[in-house]
Amino acid sequence: MIPNLPDYARLIKDRVGLHFDNAMEALLESALSRRMAEQEISNYYEYYERLRISQDEFDSFVTLITINETYFFRESDTLDLICDKWVPRLLQQRSGPVRILSAGCSSGEEAYSLAIKLHEKYQNGMAQQVEIYGCDIDPVILAKARNACYSSYSFRGVEPLIQQRYFTRTGNLFRLHDEIREKVSFHRTNIIKEQLLPEVDIILLRNVSIYFDTPTRRELHGNLLKMLQPQGALFFGNAETLANNFDILKLEQEEGIFYFCHHREAPKVAPVPRVAVRVPLPRAPVVCEPPAPTVLQCDDWLKKARACLDEKCFSEAEACIACVLRNDPRNQEALLIQGVIALEQREFSQTAGNAQKILAQDEWSAEAKMLLGLAMMWQHQTQQAIAWFKQVVYQEPGYWPAHYYLAEMYRQSELRQPAQRTYRVVMQLLNDEMNNPATVCRLRLPMVFPGNTFRFLCEHQLAQFAHQNG
Repeated sequence: MIPNLPDYARLIKDRVGLHFDNAMEALLESALSRRMAEQEISNYYEYYERLRISQDEFDSFVTLITINETYFFRESDTLDLICDKWVPRLLQQRSGPVRILSAGCSSGEEAYSLAIKLHEKYQNGMAQQVEIYGCDIDPVILAKARNACYSSYSFRGVEPLIQQRYFTRTGNLFRLHDEIREKVSFHRTNIIKEQLLPEVDIILLRNVSIYFDTPTRRELHGNLLKMLQPQGALFFGNAETLANNFDILKLEQEEGIFYFCHHREAPKVAPVPRVAVRVPLPRAPVVCEPPAPTVLQCDDWLKKARACLDEKCFSEAEACIACVLRNDPRNQEALLIQGVIALEQREFSQTAGNAQKILAQDEWSAEAKMLLGLAMMWQHQTQQAIAWFKQVVYQEPGYWPAHYYLAEMYRQSELRQPAQRTYRVVMQLLNDEMNNPATVCRLRLPMVFPGNTFRFLCEHQLAQFAHQNG
């Protein structure tokens, strides 16, 4: 056990904003053990002082705790919107080049994906029309980004023709052609506290903010606001959007993609569905009914529905839920149970529809997000499932079923290290549940996840990984 682990966590949060909750402490402990062994330091207090006073040592340590999981054309629908709609629109408004910043750029795949797509669109004229920048806190990963040599791991989902056109194979690596590599400029920046450059038109900060706590994300929004052009847009990852809606920037959507922009001069686009759904609808009959009898009756029907669901009597459970929804169409527990029934019967559109109705009332409903993750998973929509499970994990870090299914999705996507790491988190949470059942995180999801079975599955998958690693 590390006696001064909270001191390390505070130092890292103050310097770079990373927040280590219970689910992330294992990563911090592992990094400390590794780096201290390399430096031949056995005393945790001594190493803390070294980390505090030496910027070089802190830089080396940051490399071990930043999670650099990325690949080319990740969440490609967002890249399509930027390259096909936003860049042409901004170029029509003025003569100067469009500035794009890939913040938390890791090893550069996102920035280079934009460069490739825009080169496909504008060819040699791109240099005069678009400027692309990447920034990250990790100096080691930035060196990799500038070198632009990648393993096949970075190309899952990339069209072979694109890979052949823009990369040259050298042994087991693929080197990006200089004509694209030179179009991106990489810089070391702490995006929470520092402003890399003014007047940025488009900022991407995808799959980064999930590692920050709420106060840090608010501070981040304030800093990005200073960099963003009045007509610009800020894009987070699919799993992060709702958790970043602080009203510092205005949430908008276009073609189903969410982004943030300035309040005053926001582009005129379709209204956000969450806001539209909340427009009051006539519900006078529900309001006017005597509340006490209705509530009691609904509770009875809900209890009966849950009992029928436990017995797999789906038609009976559905009939009970119909009685509740006739009186209260917005009853979240009834919608949740109905969504689970639909999931069990493989009626995934019904499941997703119910989950979205719940989110329209409560955007932080982890139960609804878990339902969406399961629906996406069972339809083999792996990336969408990962996005929803990540949201659940972010909101409820102690809920091990979400961690388990996230690990499964990582494994199916051949993301070996994240999968192994997440399976270990599940094991730790299951151990915690066994030792102290009172601390277990339980969502109101009417589904049973037998711990012993999932423990066995985690052990099996970790053993498989160990065997493959030789």
